[in-house]
Amino acid sequence: MRTTAVTVSKRWWRWVGAAACGAVLGAAPVARAQDETPVEPRPERLYFNPGALLGSARVVSLGGAYVGIAEGAAGFPSNLAALAHRGPTLEKDWDLGVTLSWLDLPFTSGRTRDVDNDGKPDESRDRRQLLGGLLLQYKRFGIGFALRNSAVTYCATTTCASDSERIRVSMTQSVLAGAVSFGQDDFILALGIYAAQASFRLASGGTDLRYGDTGVAVDMLYRPHGRPWRLGVTVRPEVVADWRREDGQTPVLAGRTLFGAVVSPAVLSLGASWRLGEGAERYNRLSPAARRQLILDGDALPVPEEEPKDAPAGRWLISAQVDLLSSVDNAVPLRSFASTAEEERVGDTTEFAPRLGVEHDTVPGMIRLRAGVYAEPSPFDGRPPRPHVTGGFEIFVLRYWEDWSISASFDLARRYSNVGLSIGFWR
Repeated sequence: MRTTAVTVSKRWWRWVGAAACGAVLGAAPVARAQDETPVEPRPERLYFNPGALLGSARVVSLGGAYVGIAEGAAGFPSNLAALAHRGPTLEKDWDLGVTLSWLDLPFTSGRTRDVDNDGKPDESRDRRQLLGGLLLQYKRFGIGFALRNSAVTYCATTTCASDSERIRVSMTQSVLAGAVSFGQDDFILALGIYAAQASFRLASGGTDLRYGDTGVAVDMLYRPHGRPWRLGVTVRPEVVADWRREDGQTPVLAGRTLFGAVVSPAVLSLGASWRLGEGAERYNRLSPAARRQLILDGDALPVPEEEPKDAPAGRWLISAQVDLLSSVDNAVPLRSFASTAEEERVGDTTEFAPRLGVEHDTVPGMIRLRAGVYAEPSPFDGRPPRPHVTGGFEIFVLRYWEDWSISASFDLARRYSNVGLSIGFWR
């Protein structure tokens, strides 16, 4: 009996050794595969969400309903036709406009907010948004450049102990455009080169991994002379910004494989605005510069009578707009970089975003009050639109070379708050 027991024991150890050897040999390819660095990015595309409202303080205060207004440097990121839209008091053949907006100031909420509208708190560490615009007008023509940037930091690991474990994501949309007005400045047509760019790097520094591509934008504004209303149309193309690989770069950052592209969906916007109150028919009046040009050009168009600069033009302004967002293929949310985020497809369906805004000249020439509402569509399947309430004010500051003003805005919704400040010209 003792000899038999020893024999069984030896056979058992042989079987255990053979099984262990096979396990090691079978696991070796897996281990080598895990150690290998990917040479190609993932096929999915990161979704640039246009549903989040970005713009100057006036645009945000009016709930983004600005396509049918299209005025000034603050307006041309919303409608490029603003580039050739001369102000009613312009006396020179040329004009210069500038706007600068800083949104999501440091004292607003942090990781508890839900920017991408998926119903969950974001996993971002911080977020900043900046918009700037510059335009130059000469007679019937206008050119300009606008840029808006959103920067956010995500944790690449669950510990997130240092900057080397955080990924800094920068998303930029820019446009270089030109516009021309026709007739009595009744119809304005604009064309622009629209670009979408993104960059990814470690928060501790290092080389940027860049994405980028361009498309063509077409915008229009109809503002009939002597009528208290306007109509605007804007078309933004779908832009798929592929990864621009540089020599020696691999698609890996903080141990995470990058995505093959960033996609911005096409957006069609239809907008209208109305002036109410005494003198509302002057909403689309010609500027002194435009009236003088009609006389000098000698066209068959009738030249309207000159009106005083301080003539009332309706103290109430109402603006309405609807945005149509196209669907995109194989897209995932930006939060896919977060270590605890679950991946899911977004942007699979076409979405609508209605907007409504109201402005009142409370103290003519000094103070304006604004309010608005809009429904933010969610790119996530099954998520309903999120209602927003917006508002703000504009105050005349001083006259030095131009009339300067300061504007403030807010945008409030469930798990979302946005405060903005703008410096620009009083118009």
